Amino acid sequence: MIKTQRSLHDKQFLKMVLIRNFLFVSIILCTSLPVAAQKGYKVTFHIKGLSDTTCLIANYYGNGTYVKDTLKVDKSGRSIFRAGDDLPKGIYIFIINDKNYFDFIINNDKEFSMEADRSNTLQTMKAKGSPENKLFYEYLVYNKSKYDIVEKYQDRLDKLKKNSDSVKAFADTIARINELLINYKLAIVKDHPESFLAFMINVMKEPEIPKDLTLPNGHVDSAAAYRYYRNHFWDDVTFTDDRALRTPVFHSKLIKYFDKVLPQSSPDTIIYEADFLIEKSRINPEMFKYMVWFVTRQYENSDIMGFDKIFVHVVNKYYVTGQTPWVNETVKKEIIKKSARMEPLLIGKRPPNMIMQDTSLNLVSMYNVNTKILLILFWDPECGHCEQEIPKLVDFYNKVKSNYGLEVYAVCSDSTLSRMKSYIRKKKMDWINVDGPRTLTPEYHGLYDITQTPVIYILNEQKEIIAKRLTVEQIEKFLENYLKKKDRQH
Repeated sequence: MIKTQRSLHDKQFLKMVLIRNFLFVSIILCTSLPVAAQKGYKVTFHIKGLSDTTCLIANYYGNGTYVKDTLKVDKSGRSIFRAGDDLPKGIYIFIINDKNYFDFIINNDKEFSMEADRSNTLQTMKAKGSPENKLFYEYLVYNKSKYDIVEKYQDRLDKLKKNSDSVKAFADTIARINELLINYKLAIVKDHPESFLAFMINVMKEPEIPKDLTLPNGHVDSAAAYRYYRNHFWDDVTFTDDRALRTPVFHSKLIKYFDKVLPQSSPDTIIYEADFLIEKSRINPEMFKYMVWFVTRQYENSDIMGFDKIFVHVVNKYYVTGQTPWVNETVKKEIIKKSARMEPLLIGKRPPNMIMQDTSLNLVSMYNVNTKILLILFWDPECGHCEQEIPKLVDFYNKVKSNYGLEVYAVCSDSTLSRMKSYIRKKKMDWINVDGPRTLTPEYHGLYDITQTPVIYILNEQKEIIAKRLTVEQIEKFLENYLKKKDRQH
């Protein structure tokens, strides 16, 4: 792979994601709901220490929080949040300011009150008429108490030497507290299975790996634990219930799965899993919309070479086929256009040919360069980064060109031939040099998605892309591994 929490997940409840008043970038359209309604939800707040002010109601959604309403607080600290029956269920936030806020649950309880002291809303919260929120705050207080203890032990543990006798004692204590937390959560799921808190705990839950995973011959299967963890990662999560989107945990779990659990060596594995989860969510329009958006956003500009294939796949499968009606048409056209520009440049593809004039004004076809490895370099004489990278590439080229069967097809963006020649002489660029503006083939910026320089593509003997957008240091390591693998195959 080339790249160009403490474990207490509940800590997320005690932190706030910055409020963003904008919608998901052009893709997810969130519809505002009426603030006032004759029927529906009525939540009365009484926050001691507040008087004659304005507060906000927001909700979690994916990886952000979004303002839902503004409340006028009277001189006694009371305010009322009203909403219709169609208010989406999930975790909502009462925001006093950016450092003082608290969460509450909107689920099945329609009319209830929340009362607390502004100085410590967590410890003083009283929920009346809402068993959901009463249970929620019991959970938060218990979790906070255990987390504070773990934090103290962890701070002391971090200061100890690795081989100290106290290390094991502290680590064991932390493990026991974490076990208490896990059992506490599982008890909530068992005793209150229909509660929103149980639903959210199931979203957070991680697979418990059996200790007796062995091969048929009785030997320990070193990969079994990983396979079990991956195969059971989503066991307790339903992709047909969009309440998961309005929690601070579902998006984080998606990120962990796609970035940490799944192997990062093959885009095809990611594509298979992305399609599988998207299809699981299809029955729920909101979940389907979010899953398509997530995969699109996650891989549109991936740092991992070759993972642009995932973005292209998602666009071709869901956008081009008309399965994203919520996306603005102008935005959709731009997404499809970007994907179409990227597709010919995916790893394994044969990129468009370039036929350009060299420094002697002779036409040179890229396809006609007979070599085992062809490195395409896009550069500019005025580029500061080129000034750093090209000398390193020259040294590398001179060192390995014979052993690797390497040739360079260097495309200069400057139309001034004299300036191009001067730079080539100065940097001793003794390879194939062509002038990009002097071309018989279409403009190369669009063909090769060149928006900056330097940019490098590496092609094999069949003129198929095997790597792209690497630094010189990465090129050396990549080619060494690539050629070793190729030799083993033969």
